[in-house]
Amino acid sequence: MADARREEEFARLERELARQKSLVEASQVLHSTLDQDELLGIILRLASEAVGSERGTVYLMSADGTEIWSRVVSASQPLVIRLPLGRGIAGTVAKTGETVRIDDAYQDPRFDPSTDKRSGFRTRSILCSPIRSRKGAIVGVFQLLNKRTGPFETSDVEYLDALAVHAALAIENAVLHRQALEKERQDREIAAAQSIQRALLPADATLEVAPFLLAGVNELCEDASGDYYDFFPLDDGRVLVAIGDVSGHGLGSALVMAEARALLRAFSKTVTDLASAVTMLNDFLCKDMTQGKFMTMFVGLLDGASGRFEWCSAGHNPPVVRRSSGEVLGLDPTGPVLGVLAGLPFGRGDDVTLSAGDSVLLYTDGATEAPSPTGELFGDDRLKELVAREGGRGPLPLLDAVRGAIHGWTGGAKNRDDLTLVAFTVGKT
Repeated sequence: MADARREEEFARLERELARQKSLVEASQVLHSTLDQDELLGIILRLASEAVGSERGTVYLMSADGTEIWSRVVSASQPLVIRLPLGRGIAGTVAKTGETVRIDDAYQDPRFDPSTDKRSGFRTRSILCSPIRSRKGAIVGVFQLLNKRTGPFETSDVEYLDALAVHAALAIENAVLHRQALEKERQDREIAAAQSIQRALLPADATLEVAPFLLAGVNELCEDASGDYYDFFPLDDGRVLVAIGDVSGHGLGSALVMAEARALLRAFSKTVTDLASAVTMLNDFLCKDMTQGKFMTMFVGLLDGASGRFEWCSAGHNPPVVRRSSGEVLGLDPTGPVLGVLAGLPFGRGDDVTLSAGDSVLLYTDGATEAPSPTGELFGDDRLKELVAREGGRGPLPLLDAVRGAIHGWTGGAKNRDDLTLVAFTVGKT
């Protein structure tokens, strides 16, 4: 009997020594990588080997704190598992922070057998404990299944508690590393988008082709814009002027804007009818637009000899035409937005004859949808009143007046949306 007790005690001491060695290894190995998936695999291996479980999972808390997730499962066919807080054993531990030890899983009402059904595995016993950060916040959950030598013991719980200290610190470091890598990726994307935009906006923000004087401005709400404007003289002496707004922001929107600009410039060299050019532009964009993306655009042709202003609007905000008398009118869309439905014909609006002293303002919705500190939008009426009052001073003063009014309206807050404006006048400088 005494020999048996000595052997049992010796075996216990060996297990304890092995676990202490495992914790020493953990303190070193867990800081050997900053790759999150590799780290979770290491954590799971250390826990499973030390406790002697058949299978296990390491869950992490989601960024919004509403669920735990894992894609590291010690099985030949790993499963991606997501659990809302409070659901299942692991979800309950994540919510309460209390360790759960179960000897017969199928007799416990908290156990959810659906994962067993999907994987073909049979869960017998469970040990589930929280992983806490240095500040006590739950950052993950250990879940070990089916200890090979019998039920899970108190010493197993103590080991996981000790391992959790090292695991939590390593997880935090890995998360910070991933965030740093994501920030670098975003910075590269932003730099690429800004480079695209700088290259594609007119090199000179003003253009004079008698009797017209044009000016444009583009302000970003973020680091990259989905807005676009362009103006340039054609071979026949007319001037093409365009403004557009791609849904969303960032590199994807900048690339769509770049494609639209290139296509419009190409079509302007080969297609004489403005509506046909916009129709072709829509068909091309429909092939490349990702789901949910679209673009609004207003395109016009200015004829200096006749003063005629031909135009076509694909779902864009109505430009404001100001007569020299101060009277204003809007040019409503002649077709839907671009990039959604191919094969749609776009029509031209009624030509506008411009005379000396007339002016026109093109804009994106960053102007009319600019909010005041109380949430009221700047709106179409205020913009028309502003153009009626300031439009006779020339394009640059008009752009300055619009920008100043909008910034004053928002209380100097950062733009919520991109703000792009184009103004042109006839015979006024």
